[in-house]
Amino acid sequence: MPPTPTPNNNRLLTDEDVQAITDALEQRVVERFYGDLGKGVWTLVWRAIVLGILAVAVYGSTKGFK
Repeated sequence: MPPTPTPNNNRLLTDEDVQAITDALEQRVVERFYGDLGKGVWTLVWRAIVLGILAVAVYGSTKGFK
């Protein structure tokens, strides 16, 4: 049996409500995107640093620094 309609069950969103919801959602999506992008960039930088240190170590152990 469906609930009987009351003033609280028949609420509608105004255009301003919809705009506020979409603005908040868009802001969250943008923040998450740039946060993830930043994590990815720092991961690549960290891997490049580790790779550079390993390359110097390998070069030093095979030919040495003269």
